[in-house]
Amino acid sequence: MKTTHYIRTLVPVAILLAFALQKGNGFLIVLLLPFFLMYLVYHAVCMIRRSGERKSRGIRMIIWSVVLVLAGIVQTYWSVCTRSEADRALQKVLAFKERAGIYPASLREAGLDDTEWQEKWKLRYSVKDGKPILVYPSSVMPLTMHEYDFETLAWRKNVY
Repeated sequence: MKTTHYIRTLVPVAILLAFALQKGNGFLIVLLLPFFLMYLVYHAVCMIRRSGERKSRGIRMIIWSVVLVLAGIVQTYWSVCTRSEADRALQKVLAFKERAGIYPASLREAGLDDTEWQEKWKLRYSVKDGKPILVYPSSVMPLTMHEYDFETLAWRKNVY
């Protein structure tokens, strides 16, 4: 495979990785998946018709497949970790409620560093009119929120 083929493959790969590995950008993978499937079909047909290009096209297909799988794994990791941290914050809030009889005014009052939780996990907690609100955004789909319903004791998705 020529150097120009590597460059034409690795530059878009690097750009995609720069964006797709960030928390909250999982929608890029979902957005690019149909195009990637068309790319795979096109290159598979070209590999069948032109035997001289099999190696270079195969390498490019493998590179793109690995990159998209890696990005998907990272976004799944972010999603699972965010839910785990939200569950941990929820347990602290419920423990405080059991101890004090009221919901804490902030995560800091429940014993957590709320600035870290807001910056790293985008977790938001507040109490309005005596009702607590615990919410965090989905790492895969923009504008999709997960909120804990303290009345039914369950997580709700896309509540807004």
